[in-house]
Amino acid sequence: MEWSNELVLEFLDLYEQEPCIWNPKHSQYKIRNSVHDSWENISINLSVPYSISDLKKKKDSLMATFRKLINKVKASKKMGSGLDDIYKPDWFAYKAMAKFLHSVNQPNTTKSSELNVFRLNNK
Repeated sequence: MEWSNELVLEFLDLYEQEPCIWNPKHSQYKIRNSVHDSWENISINLSVPYSISDLKKKKDSLMATFRKLINKVKASKKMGSGLDDIYKPDWFAYKAMAKFLHSVNQPNTTKSSELNVFRLNNK
C-alpha cells in the first residue's frame, strides 16, 4: 500500500508522541518492552493498518532522507555563506521531523569545549 503525504505526517505525529523510540535521553529508551509498546501504539492509532515491521521500514526510509537533508543544511552553513545561501529543504516531511528530532541530531558539547568558548569570549 502506498503512503500518502498525509499518512506520513500522521505517522510522524504518532512517532513524535513516543520518545522512547527516538530520544536516547528518554528513561525508557532501549528498553525492549517499552519500545515495542510504543510501536504497538503507533500501529493501533494510525488510520491505515500497518504491521510494526512495515512502520519500522517507513521510519528507516524517512530517517535516511532526513539525515541526507540535515547534512546538506550543515554543509551549506560551513561554507561561510550568508543567511540567504543556507540550504532550506522543501521536502514535505522535513519540518515535521526537524521540530522534534533536531535536538537529537545535535552533537553533545563537552565541559572542556564550553570552557574554551567561555575563555575566548571573556578575553
